[in-house]
Amino acid sequence: MRLDESTWRQVLAVLPSTDGKVGNALAVAFVDADDFASKSGSAWLWWPDSGQPGGRCDFDGGFPPKWGMLLVMSESALDSLCVEGDACLAGLVRRVQIRPFLLQQMEILEAAGLADFIESLELATPKH
Repeated sequence: MRLDESTWRQVLAVLPSTDGKVGNALAVAFVDADDFASKSGSAWLWWPDSGQPGGRCDFDGGFPPKWGMLLVMSESALDSLCVEGDACLAGLVRRVQIRPFLLQQMEILEAAGLADFIESLELATPKH
């Protein structure tokens, strides 16, 4: 399964619900592993706690300042996520089916409401 409009609707349906509002929203970008490798294709944006609708944008290998996190997804990870829901995310990260990249400092990610999501992925984030 590749990330397209239909798959993205399935992904959005299983991501954790958010009910708060944050002033400085950052997106979590989902990019297909093949698009990431070629630095060309699509990124699909999820804006937790911001009220902004998720959607597609062009991906050229760069990371815009409004992205807080990037998740590079294998096809099998997309399949698992759509079937099992967000509870499988941490396991997919451990098995390197999802490669997460934090694109901002942790304080900025926390202010944007991403700390709980990052914690759910079981990522170690040093506090300096």
